[in-house]
Amino acid sequence: GSKEASITVDAPSDDVYIDAEDLSVKVEDTTGGDFEKLEVSSTAAVTKVTDTIDTTTVTLTATSTVTEGGVVTYTASVNHKVTGSDLVVKLANGQTITIPVGESSASVPFTAPNNVHNTNLDLSNKITDISGGNYEKTVAVGEPVTTVTDNPATPDVTTLSLTATDTVAEGGKITYTATLTNKAGTDLVIKLSNGETITIAAGSKEASITVDAPSDDVYIDAEDLSVKVEDTTGGDFEKLEVSSTAAVTKVTDTIDTTTVTLTATSTVTEGGVVTYTASVNHKVTGSDLVVKLANGQTITIPVGESSASVPFTAPNNVHNTNLDLSNKITDISGGNYEKTVAVGEPVTTVTDNPATPDITTLTLTATDTVAEGGKITYTATLTNKAGT
Repeated sequence: GSKEASITVDAPSDDVYIDAEDLSVKVEDTTGGDFEKLEVSSTAAVTKVTDTIDTTTVTLTATSTVTEGGVVTYTASVNHKVTGSDLVVKLANGQTITIPVGESSASVPFTAPNNVHNTNLDLSNKITDISGGNYEKTVAVGEPVTTVTDNPATPDVTTLSLTATDTVAEGGKITYTATLTNKAGTDLVIKLSNGETITIAAGSKEASITVDAPSDDVYIDAEDLSVKVEDTTGGDFEKLEVSSTAAVTKVTDTIDTTTVTLTATSTVTEGGVVTYTASVNHKVTGSDLVVKLANGQTITIPVGESSASVPFTAPNNVHNTNLDLSNKITDISGGNYEKTVAVGEPVTTVTDNPATPDITTLTLTATDTVAEGGKITYTATLTNKAGT
């Protein structure tokens, strides 16, 4: 006696997967009703089943402690098994963990850095992206931190080397550069054998200082300056090896001139003493300075002195007219000077000594014997040469 009837059934159960669908139901068979002819509509009864968004948690875990150079295992886990497609989990350190369909976890290994410092940085990581797995919604959980410890059996070696300007002229500048094979963990203070200090800042591998080369002077003192690392503090290295190779700079001379001046007594009476004096404008070093004169004499200026003299006796001239005495430097040697220049050609006036005039005797001789009608020779002889 009725025209309709209904039943109520459960829709597909709530889950975490993307599985929204249309449920289509048709009449498959009928019995009873006492109809002459019953036609069943072919149109299906369709119900749209929508997802209710449920969250799946993707958790990242890691090895808690590892020695440097050891392996950290990163594991991604889900609280519902993967369906549909593999779940791809990207990490902040650039690695990717893939959990296959049907599984709920997977792992990847990561090698802890082999840190050269005593202080090791903790390793932190996190999930940066999640894709696949057919989940309605995923949430990343966990930012694991791994403590990295030193391996005392195999300390990592850092080498420190020192270099310098190859060649410099005296009075120039020398640059010393300290270089590490690894960055300093803290400021590294380096004491050099020349008393200078270089500081390499934390996070840097090298630093330099510039110092004055030996000053410019007149002496021959070109040299090789050799400087080594004497001591270091700081840097936070497990093991710091200092290169034993010295930083060597060749210091070349710039040629400076030293003047050697010759002076003499200005006036002297004949037979008197003329004093010749050689003077330098920089004291003698290294070896005595030997000055040769045109009159054949030699003046020697000792090391540490700047002048020396020699006496010379003026000729005792028998004439009223006296010749001036002139002299000059003919050769200079010794003294360790880069370059020497001779200056001065002194002239000494020689005067007569009226108190003691010099005597010249004139004698006349003749042929002792001659025959009459022969020749007689008369000879006049002076004890000194005639001046005029």
